[in-house]
Amino acid sequence: MDNKPSKIKRPSWDEFWFTLALFYSTRGTCDRLRAACLLVDRNNRLVGAGYNGSLPGHPHCDEVGHLMVDGHCIRTLHAEVNAILHSTADLEGATAYVLGTPCIDCVKKLISKSVKRILFTRDYDNKARGGEHIFELAEISGVEMKRVDMDFDEVINKELDILTGPGGAFQGKNTSFKIKENNSKEGNYEG
Repeated sequence: MDNKPSKIKRPSWDEFWFTLALFYSTRGTCDRLRAACLLVDRNNRLVGAGYNGSLPGHPHCDEVGHLMVDGHCIRTLHAEVNAILHSTADLEGATAYVLGTPCIDCVKKLISKSVKRILFTRDYDNKARGGEHIFELAEISGVEMKRVDMDFDEVINKELDILTGPGGAFQGKNTSFKIKENNSKEGNYEG
């Protein structure tokens, strides 16, 4: 009898980092865009993470409303900026995993820190402030920048299968994790 365990289909690195970014974005304090950015070095080590959030000790958009200037909320630091500020290593050659299209200022900051890949999962309209030039800046700098079509429902279900399977954190537990259906483009998850 073959006692070999069945091979588990682990998430790809991109799936793994984007899932982590998705959960990281839940700490965001501005409901105009719950964003996150993870900075990952060439060896697939997390070296920086950030979400859209107010300055330490300042009120949050979710509590007091938005601080709007020219149609943009300026109360928070962008996820990419927080990730750079809180990075723990040199970012040369790193990949930025971003949930929404980065704005032109964040693209310039990531390029300035020698990030070589900028991947994002959903479109966010930044064209009013020069966002139509982000791909051009990336190309001139030799930076790969692209939108990744990520089916978060599928990826999270795959990860939940692993977590509830042999050796998983929820093995043998009666869990009720499931993806809740809704009519919006964003998924709601319950556990």
